[in-house]
Amino acid sequence: MSLTQALNSAISGLNTAQARISITSSNISNVNTPGYSKKIAGQETLILDGVGVGSQIGDIYRNVNEGLVREMRGELGKAGREEVRFEFFQRIQTLFGTPQSDAAISQRISDMADAFEQLGNTPEQNSPKVEVIESAIQVMDSFENLSRQIQDMRDDIDKNIADEVERANALLNEIAELNTDVVRQRNLDQPTTELEDQRDQKINELSKIMNVTTYNRGDGSMVLFTAGGNRTLLDRTPATLAFSPTAGFEPGTGGSGITLDGEDITDIMQTGTIKGLLEMRDQELPRLNDQINELAGELRDAINEEHNKGTAFPPPTNLSGNRMVAGSDPLTASGTFRIAALTANGELSADDSWADITLPTVPATVQGLIDEINASDAGGYLTASLVDGQMVIEGIDGSRISINEMTSAITTSDGREQGFSHYFGLNDFVATTKRSDTMTSSPLDSATEALNVTANSMVISAGSGVLTTPGITVNYAATDSLTDVRDAIRTALEGAGMTAEDAAEMAYIVDDGDRSRLVLSYTANMTITDNGDMAETIGMTEDMPTLAGNMDVDSAIKNDPARIVRGQMNADVYETANAVVDSSAAIPNLGPLVPPPLNYTLTVSGPFSDVDIDYDSGSSLDDIANAINNSAILSDNNITAEVIYDSSIGGYKLQVTDADGDPFFFQDSGLPAADSLTSVLGLGINYGVHEGDNSAALALSNTFERTDINFESAGGLSAERTSLTDFAAGIIATSATKASVAASNYEFQSSLVEDLDTRIQNEAGVNLDEEMSDLIIFQRAYSASARVISTVDELFDTLLNAV
Repeated sequence: MSLTQALNSAISGLNTAQARISITSSNISNVNTPGYSKKIAGQETLILDGVGVGSQIGDIYRNVNEGLVREMRGELGKAGREEVRFEFFQRIQTLFGTPQSDAAISQRISDMADAFEQLGNTPEQNSPKVEVIESAIQVMDSFENLSRQIQDMRDDIDKNIADEVERANALLNEIAELNTDVVRQRNLDQPTTELEDQRDQKINELSKIMNVTTYNRGDGSMVLFTAGGNRTLLDRTPATLAFSPTAGFEPGTGGSGITLDGEDITDIMQTGTIKGLLEMRDQELPRLNDQINELAGELRDAINEEHNKGTAFPPPTNLSGNRMVAGSDPLTASGTFRIAALTANGELSADDSWADITLPTVPATVQGLIDEINASDAGGYLTASLVDGQMVIEGIDGSRISINEMTSAITTSDGREQGFSHYFGLNDFVATTKRSDTMTSSPLDSATEALNVTANSMVISAGSGVLTTPGITVNYAATDSLTDVRDAIRTALEGAGMTAEDAAEMAYIVDDGDRSRLVLSYTANMTITDNGDMAETIGMTEDMPTLAGNMDVDSAIKNDPARIVRGQMNADVYETANAVVDSSAAIPNLGPLVPPPLNYTLTVSGPFSDVDIDYDSGSSLDDIANAINNSAILSDNNITAEVIYDSSIGGYKLQVTDADGDPFFFQDSGLPAADSLTSVLGLGINYGVHEGDNSAALALSNTFERTDINFESAGGLSAERTSLTDFAAGIIATSATKASVAASNYEFQSSLVEDLDTRIQNEAGVNLDEEMSDLIIFQRAYSASARVISTVDELFDTLLNAV
């Protein structure tokens, strides 16, 4: 080797050592830089004509474990999802409180139960009434607040999704630019490690937002796909994610999905913050609203059921319903209710100021029922009418109104049976607008999967238009889906004369989160009569998903707490008005007086099988009493008859009483003939309601102790029979459990990501001890090369001096 070669080799060694010192310096200076990976410069022999002439820097590379990086990116997506769920479940936990919190809905209901209990004990006092109203208002406010804040959270989530989509698009563009820079640098034989670090950081950030997989091209660029390779996010140029925020959320509505270059990819997303946000917006929060709605509906019905059975004292001068109806609306009804006009002290306004109305009326419509009330004996002292679509019953000349529902049962559009007053909402405590011109199904996870019902048919009818009774018949099969049911309804509507456009506007499917509901919207109240189980399976109901946010204490009660019911209008004590001289002798003028000698029948009816008491012209007062007392059915229900002597008129009367205070009533087949027992003896009630009767107030109090309230499955909670407070506590406990699980999952995923990052850094990160050790080596190499140069220089000087 010549001196020139030695000099060149030393210079190359000097340059190589200098370059490696420079890289080491960069590593040391970036020891705390997030995402920075240790740079390693390869060193190789410089060969010229097969002879080594020094050294040179080889490729500069990163010591990155790509397998660990891919694994961490997958876990980053899971961590992003769990972080979102953790954040919003904590907000839900704050909103709902704990089961022990005074602000929790279960505690509010418990407080209302305590107020009703106090009212039941002292119904004559004013302060318990005010306390009941105030505690009830707090419960209604809690329902409204929960419903509103759930929708507010969905709105917040929608904005977060928009922000995340915007950030994801920005990252895709930045990664695309880095790809271009990497390719260009490689083409110029320039190092790309710093660019690759930056690109990895951007991909990691994108992986937390949405699930991403990558593929490396030979030119150094990277192709990005959604997880599983379903859709391309970036290949040379980035695709565009799009999202349309919803203007505002209400219960029972859905939000927009995520599209990629116009194609919906919402269902493809499995991890990432966007996935977590979509789950909270479309699954967890709508299901939570379902639970609140179910609780609200059952609480409303349980309280109103009992409140409509009773009457205030003094009775009110008018009752106004909450159900929106039309006179032509058909009614599916049975049983009997009692309506009476009373004085302020609870007495009958007159002996005949009451009437028992048997259902169904002819015609079996709302107007038919109104006409029947007005044509009855009670109609001379009160009047029933429709005012602004609601039934109103008013006393005439200051008469007070009282109703006993007895055995009356009117079927709601969704198949429930309610007493006369309860159905029309005449004496509701909890006020909601009741109407069935719009009906919705329960939310179903799929609109296209078979419902697996038994093949049959259902009838949809109304009081006007193409649905005028008998309405339309909709046939369905076991394999039908919700979409098939919608289409079958539309077909039936068109067959009845409705245009296709109107049929589509009447029967349609809406999104509720990621679920679907069937909606029927018509110009009149509808009734669904199902011969099978389709309506029950899909849960068609007149109650809207917005129910919980639209409840209040009835305004009439808020304005006058005395309208809270105390007792019950008399239907358990009956007495004959006319006396007989001899209770064992045939009752004068009783029974058929002309051939054929047919018996009449006095039927005792109530919440038991009817009992018939036959009588004729030979029957005595004792015979009637004995027949009643000898009935096993009546004895089992504690109904007894007694013949009593009335000294004021010098004769005997018949008194029939239910010792339990349960309502029952008589039907006389001899009416309206003058020789019927009811006409001859004047059998009926002799008072309306007693001031000291607190049976209705106690029944209201007992509502909160019931453990047999039938809650339907809602929002992931199974159907169960339990109490109002226990169901409310169950909602809170479930939310608390989910919050705890979300916190645990988030902690686990965060720890896992941190562990993987540590493992990656252990391999790819900068180790100062190693760098300092390398620095010493490179420094010595540099010094040695410099010494060679110095030595060669001396040799050249010696050679020149020798010449």
